Amino acid sequence: MFEWSDEGDQVDVWEEKLLGNQREINRLYAEQAELVGRIDPHQLAWAAGDRNMTDWLTATLDISHQTASRLRALAYSNREEIKAALAEARIGLDRAALLTELCRTGLSASEALSLSPDYSLGKLYGLLEQRRRQDAEDAHTLFSDRYLVIQPSLDLSAHKFWGMAVGTDGEMIARALHQRETELPVLPEQTNGQRRLDALAAICADSLTGTAAGAEGRAVTVAEIFIDAALAAAAAGEAGATLSSGPKLGPDFLSEILCGGKVRLIAQDLNCVYYSDLGEAVPPAIRSLVLARDMGMCGIDGCPSRYRLQVHHIHPRAQGGSHHPDNLVALCWYHHHVAIHGMGMEIDPASPVHRRRLRWPGNGGKDPPPPRPTPQPPDFKQLQERIRSIRPAARSET
Repeated sequence: MFEWSDEGDQVDVWEEKLLGNQREINRLYAEQAELVGRIDPHQLAWAAGDRNMTDWLTATLDISHQTASRLRALAYSNREEIKAALAEARIGLDRAALLTELCRTGLSASEALSLSPDYSLGKLYGLLEQRRRQDAEDAHTLFSDRYLVIQPSLDLSAHKFWGMAVGTDGEMIARALHQRETELPVLPEQTNGQRRLDALAAICADSLTGTAAGAEGRAVTVAEIFIDAALAAAAAGEAGATLSSGPKLGPDFLSEILCGGKVRLIAQDLNCVYYSDLGEAVPPAIRSLVLARDMGMCGIDGCPSRYRLQVHHIHPRAQGGSHHPDNLVALCWYHHHVAIHGMGMEIDPASPVHRRRLRWPGNGGKDPPPPRPTPQPPDFKQLQERIRSIRPAARSET
């Protein structure tokens, strides 16, 4: 800290001090961008269960998502002149990020820097919009040849896609997929094709959950699940469960839709059939209370997502967890579908309600666990009792 003096007019001193502080902040931003570029390849964001480095920076540095995005964009920019201008405190982080975007419209870094002094930040945004290029390929000649083929396998366990789009539509699709890819983590040994398909699945989930203005944007799986009790018991839940439309269900996906979906269970055990009403696992009133408490956004620290929200049980239902609001958290599709039910992470129950953090189960919570051992089949009698508990009054002799 420094000493303040009440003698005389100190406005000029205060102004110079303020400017000096900002120059130091700008130099530190340049250093942070350099560090982000070095850290990101080591997958710290993925290990922490975050969607990407932007979310990790938001949570770790306690900064806005916009600031984190600009740090990350600068970290991967090859415009060294702009980075140097930030490091020398000649420009700020916001201006550096905008100048980097301007370079993508065809300007060189030196040209962007020469224009910079004549434009306010607001006018730089306007200049950027004026210079953005839209692909103008002639789509009319190819429009009649457009097509998309979706070929499911015989058991519906996989689908193949191929087709062709006109230039402008193809560009739009590619950009949308690329934009969504940047919001997903880079998993070890993951190919570009796998990331592209994950991005497509996420965009389709958006469409099915209603993300228009005023829509709740929640992701709800509506399904009928058929369970062959004998087969499911013998295979430790890895077989014996299917959707009414045909696809098989593994234990992780089954756990996910039972967590927050709208489902009806239909189970056959020897000569008896058991079924449940079509309803949500979490009562609607409780779900609304949790969404209000979590301010209508994902509860994971650093995640700004408000769309495709799902209510998740911190202590799983299968292990005795209740529908009490203290045991529930609102999660976006990525953190619920990918981080928890896909990657196997869990909510740290000791983290604050409005700043939930993810951890790996066991081994201190910091590192991914070793490969899971081969599951052992559960006791058949226990599985029979669990099925009967779905709705005993609905049992019918066949």
